[in-house]
Amino acid sequence: MNKKIFALLIIMLSFAGANADNGSNSPYSRYGIGLLSDQSLGVNRQMGGLGYGLYSSKYINILNPASFSQADTLTMLFEAGFSLQNVNFKEGNKRINAKNASFDYVAVQFRICKNLGMSAGFLPYSTVGYSFSNTSNDGTNEASVNSYTGTGGVYQPFIGLGWKPFKWLSVGVMGSYVYGDITHEVGINFTNSTDRSRTYDVSMKSYKLDFGAQYTTKLGKKHDLTVGATYSLGHDMNAKAKITDVTSSSSVTDKIENSFKLPHTYGIGFVYGYKGEWKFGADYTLQQWSSSSFFGIEKGIDRNKVSVGAEYTPSRLSNNIFKMMSYRAGGYYAGPYTEIKGQKGCEEYGVSAGISLPFFNNNNRNSHATLHVSGQFIHMEPKSAGMIAENYLRINLGITFNENWFMKLKVR
Repeated sequence: MNKKIFALLIIMLSFAGANADNGSNSPYSRYGIGLLSDQSLGVNRQMGGLGYGLYSSKYINILNPASFSQADTLTMLFEAGFSLQNVNFKEGNKRINAKNASFDYVAVQFRICKNLGMSAGFLPYSTVGYSFSNTSNDGTNEASVNSYTGTGGVYQPFIGLGWKPFKWLSVGVMGSYVYGDITHEVGINFTNSTDRSRTYDVSMKSYKLDFGAQYTTKLGKKHDLTVGATYSLGHDMNAKAKITDVTSSSSVTDKIENSFKLPHTYGIGFVYGYKGEWKFGADYTLQQWSSSSFFGIEKGIDRNKVSVGAEYTPSRLSNNIFKMMSYRAGGYYAGPYTEIKGQKGCEEYGVSAGISLPFFNNNNRNSHATLHVSGQFIHMEPKSAGMIAENYLRINLGITFNENWFMKLKVR
C-alpha cells in the first residue's frame, strides 16, 4: 500500500474522531436528532445530491454501494472533504449572519478482486448546533430571558462491498456503526426570582444497513442508461437521555431509555449518458420517519427528497486542462422529517454547481489527484408564519487521490 496515503488516512480518521464538532448553526437542529446530513461526497454535492445511478472508477459514490464494484484494478482512491458556509437567518425584519467551517467526510475505495470492490470511511448522519435566546413576560411585572443551546450530532463510520456479477448488473451492501451524543440546554433567568435550567443529554448507538443495485444498458453506440435503487433497513435505535433540572436550591436528574427508529429508506434514480461526455440524472428518496418519535416531544413524518443533476466532460484524455475538467450542476428539494405541536419543520431547496480539476503525475498518468470545488445555495422555508427562514451559501472543497496501489514494478 502507498505509505503516504495510508498515513494520511490514519491522520484524517483520527481528526474525524477527535473533531466530531460540526458546522451547524441552525435553531432547527434542536428538533429530532438534528439536521440530517445528505450523505454525499464531492461529486454528488456538485450535482444536487444525485447518486443512485452514478458510478465511476475515478471517484467514490456512497449513495449507492453497488457503485463500489467499479473500483479500478490497480489503484486506490482516497477522498476527503471540507466546507465553508455563511448562514443568513431572517425573522420578520430582523437578519443575522453566522459563519463556520467543518470537516465533512473521509473515504477510501479499492478493488479486492475482479468485479469486487470495497469502500470505507467516516461522515456525519446528523448535526446539532445552535444558540439563541428570547425574552418573555408572564403577565406580571417579572420578565425572563430564555436561552437555548445545543451541540453534538450523530456520526457513522462505514464499510461496504460492491459486486458486479454480470456486465450489466452491480449489487452492493454497506454497514455503518451509528453513534452520537447530543446536548440540549434551556436556561430561564428571571429578574426577581430564582433562575433555573434544564439539560437534556442524549446518547445513542446502533447500526445501519444499506443495500443497492445498478442496472446499465446501451441505447445505441453513443447512449447509455443506468438505473439505480437503494434500500436502508429501518429498526429501533437504542437511545438514553439524562434530564437534569437545576435551581439555586436543588438539582434533580431523571434517566429515560427510549428506542426511536431509524427509518426504512427507499431510493430510485437514473443517469443517462451521451458519448461519455454528457450525463443527466434524477433521484427520488423516501424516508419513513412517521413511525418514530423523539422522547415523546417531537413526532416523525415521512420525508421526501428529489434531486436532479448534470455533468459535462469535454475530453478526459485531452492535454487541455479546460477539456479535462468536469463541469457539474444540480438542484434538490427535501421535505421536513419532524412535526412539533402539529407544526411541520422547514422545507429545504438547494442548487449547486462545481468543477472537478485533475492534476496528473508527469511520470504516471494513472496516478493523480482531483480537486472538487462546488458552490451551494440552500434555502430553508418555514411552513408557518413567525418561524425563522434560513439561507446558506456554502463552498464545498474535496480532493480525491488516485494512487497506484497494486502496480507491479518491472526489473530491467
